[in-house]
Amino acid sequence: MHFSHRRAFTLIELLVVIAIIAILAAILFPVFAQAKMAAKRTTDLSNNKQIGLGVIQYMNDYDGYIPLAYVVPNDSDWWTASMLDWKDFISPYVKNGGQPYNNGIPYTTPGSGSIFVCPISDANWSDVSPLYWGWPPAQGPGDMTTRWPRAYAMNTDAGVNENGQGMVASWQGDHLVGIAGSDTSLNQPATTMMINNSRIYFAESWAIMMGYECSDLGLPEGGSPYSCIQSTHNRNMNTVFYDGHAKNVPGQATVSQDYWDSLAYANQQSPGSQQNLENSISTNNTNIGPTEWATAL
Repeated sequence: MHFSHRRAFTLIELLVVIAIIAILAAILFPVFAQAKMAAKRTTDLSNNKQIGLGVIQYMNDYDGYIPLAYVVPNDSDWWTASMLDWKDFISPYVKNGGQPYNNGIPYTTPGSGSIFVCPISDANWSDVSPLYWGWPPAQGPGDMTTRWPRAYAMNTDAGVNENGQGMVASWQGDHLVGIAGSDTSLNQPATTMMINNSRIYFAESWAIMMGYECSDLGLPEGGSPYSCIQSTHNRNMNTVFYDGHAKNVPGQATVSQDYWDSLAYANQQSPGSQQNLENSISTNNTNIGPTEWATAL
């Protein structure tokens, strides 16, 4: 009779193998996470590009005029689902995301945001409200219309350097608020931001929002490390410019290079305001502004 002797793993050998696997996992998981975030940044940049092209197509059909930021049928309709915003106006050109106008009735569940959903943000279909800013509570998920995610916002500071008021107007009741402008009035369309990422439920953005602090779900919140402008977790943000090109740019550069197209005018009105805003988001001054632009959150 012959017996077969097979040598099994000892407990020590098994523990060594497990330890090696754990070490390899610890090394590789951060690499996988970085690769996943890089893919999200690319998708988000593509979304910015497609949305920007939708705005440009709209402008081509309307003599270069920029879509209205908002249409508010009546004074009582501010920040309700009765409003229309610029996303509604470019929807026929994009045809990818959002829900139909619902006669002012808010949606209570998220819709299909498609390219209007920011893959990096946690706040797309958030329903938290800017309570301490004095506006009423959110009626449903997403931006104030409940039809769109709170992800992409129009830079309503564009044109301020040229005319002091910007060129993105709103229609309120029976009159126009602001100056409806054309992209031809911009001195530097290639360095003027059109669309960028936001956490809050407004469909617009402006330069000083870089220094505003918000929770990750888009609630204005002092002491939060996050900016109300959504970063790409590498101290940068995605944006599309008025010449149609999209780019991942340093958050601090949007202020120092005045990509908002409003800070030169702000300096005329209040000398040093641009530098003060830049200081509030710099790596040396994280104690007085959101650290989103100083650390890779």
